[in-house]
Amino acid sequence: MLESAQSFLSQQHKEEKAAAEFREQLLLAAYLVILLVLTMYQDFPLVNMIGEIGRSPIILLLPLFLFCEIALLAKHKKITHESKLQLYLLVFILYLSFVSIAYILAEFLQGSYSYGSENLLGKAIKVLIYFVLILLYIRHLQLVFSKINSRKMLYGCFMTVIGILAAIMMVELASMPNALSFMHSGSHPYWRVRLLTSESSTTGSIIVVYSAIAVYLSQSLGRFGRTLSIVLIASFFMFYLMVTGSKGFLVVSLLTMLVTMIKFLDFRKKKNFLLLIAAVLAAYFFIAYFSGGLISSFTNDIENYTSSYTRMGTILIAILTVFHNPLGVGTGAYLTYFEKHVADSVGIMSDFYYRVFGISQINVAEMLQYSGSDKNLGVKSGFFQWVMFGGIAAVLFFYQLAKHLIVKVKANSILFLALVFILLSLLFIALEIKYEVWLLFAFISFFMSGSDRNHSDRSREA
Repeated sequence: MLESAQSFLSQQHKEEKAAAEFREQLLLAAYLVILLVLTMYQDFPLVNMIGEIGRSPIILLLPLFLFCEIALLAKHKKITHESKLQLYLLVFILYLSFVSIAYILAEFLQGSYSYGSENLLGKAIKVLIYFVLILLYIRHLQLVFSKINSRKMLYGCFMTVIGILAAIMMVELASMPNALSFMHSGSHPYWRVRLLTSESSTTGSIIVVYSAIAVYLSQSLGRFGRTLSIVLIASFFMFYLMVTGSKGFLVVSLLTMLVTMIKFLDFRKKKNFLLLIAAVLAAYFFIAYFSGGLISSFTNDIENYTSSYTRMGTILIAILTVFHNPLGVGTGAYLTYFEKHVADSVGIMSDFYYRVFGISQINVAEMLQYSGSDKNLGVKSGFFQWVMFGGIAAVLFFYQLAKHLIVKVKANSILFLALVFILLSLLFIALEIKYEVWLLFAFISFFMSGSDRNHSDRSREA
């Protein structure tokens, strides 16, 4: 009788414990969904009050990130949940700090303490906060990943956010050009799909990252569930492809297909042969369907607008700066070096467009606005902006980062495609608030390693 009572109490205790753990997992999943939504929200009105770092609501989570770091340090007495991705970024941040201080001191010795309304030291610190926040974001993500025991629950989180993205897209298409204006930093009309970002050119990477991760996680489902998930995600992706007006997204998509074809040229595996055929067919239909509109859009841009000139011009400024300063110029003094090469950049571009396109006069009004101004001063390319900051060290950082991640995903086609797309996108998008880029990197770094195997074991146990 006593043994039966003890057995009953033990069973009841196990059930209560299991219920408590399930509630904890649900809370973690709900928090992850919130974190993923904040990650893809990149036109937060806070930018109007505190500057560009407020364009993402992730800045509001900085106190929480720091609290978690302090709590983990107090509990374990050492740094935990570290990864090579974090190490590479930490070393790069330390290097940038050293270079920034050195170049600011050089400017101070010449009597230059500010550029426009920006104090050079203050600017260096503000930009370095972006990098520190990215590192803390990666660490926090990987901490949350480690706490959620079920792959299926993770899959549900990403599919929930994809559903939110699809709903936002539908609202946008139905209410253009004033869709969800209260959620953006400005109320001006906008005629293309941009989701909760500032412009359409920044949305493609969000779609790719969330879709690829959801497809990868769908492997934890049964055959029917996995097939249905892939159909739904592919439909969502194709719908976005049809309605987006982003030239950069279309170009990077085509380049990704070409890189994929090169990867699968080894015909010794039947799977590679089938994937190659699929990639060739996709590239053919892509070119056939989009090439006319894409070429027309580029021609219109060259003849009437300044975006292509500005992007190319700022990249040239970064290249010229690093040519004269191989170690980079840091995150503060870059303001003064940026202006020094504006005229040279305009001259090179004028010659290029005349020789290639036969255009004798180019619209460089936006470029010339940079001269003497500290507003929105930066390279319109995340890769080249960071290269301007860190010089050769930045190139080595990106090389090691890409090498590390490619090795991890080479056996997984969907994550490989997403990674190639994002790495190519670095030439077109800014990196400081594009947290979905770091989401993908953190996901690959965590799930395609020993942590992944441990996580899989816990998933099966759950």
